[in-house]
Amino acid sequence: MKKKIIGVIAAALLLGSSIGYAASSSLIGAKVTGLFTIQKEDGTKIADAVIINGSAYAPVRAVSEATGASLTVKGKTITMGSKEAVAETGTTVAEPVATLEASVDTAKLKERVTALESRVKLFDDAIAKEDANFYLMETPDQQESAKKFIEDLKARRAEASADLADIKAQLGE
Repeated sequence: MKKKIIGVIAAALLLGSSIGYAASSSLIGAKVTGLFTIQKEDGTKIADAVIINGSAYAPVRAVSEATGASLTVKGKTITMGSKEAVAETGTTVAEPVATLEASVDTAKLKERVTALESRVKLFDDAIAKEDANFYLMETPDQQESAKKFIEDLKARRAEASADLADIKAQLGE
């Protein structure tokens, strides 16, 4: 009988400690205390961020694209590569990706071209979809909101197209 009681107590302690640890290390069930918009200095919206337990959580891909950083995902590791250097004056100065081999640099540029072409196509698809849905809007407020959203998509598509043209020019295409 004593062995059963000791076994039940040991199991309860082990189970209770693992539940306590999981609750302290997870965001599941955590309360969102705020919602913020991330935007560039020119007012272009990048993404929305939430505040949980005093920390801001934002989509990594949106932030990396907005800053021009490369993003690599391998397994459960996300790596952001820097494509900008901060000068001593505190201003941001664009500089090419520093690599020892030109072939590595060219491969990265071609990878960026592929990503930007995909992004432009996604914007084209989203614009076409919103244009098709525009006439289904019932109220003038909904139509005005849809117009603004379509204009924002077009502006973001133009930025991606300009970046794509710049990189293709670097590659000599």
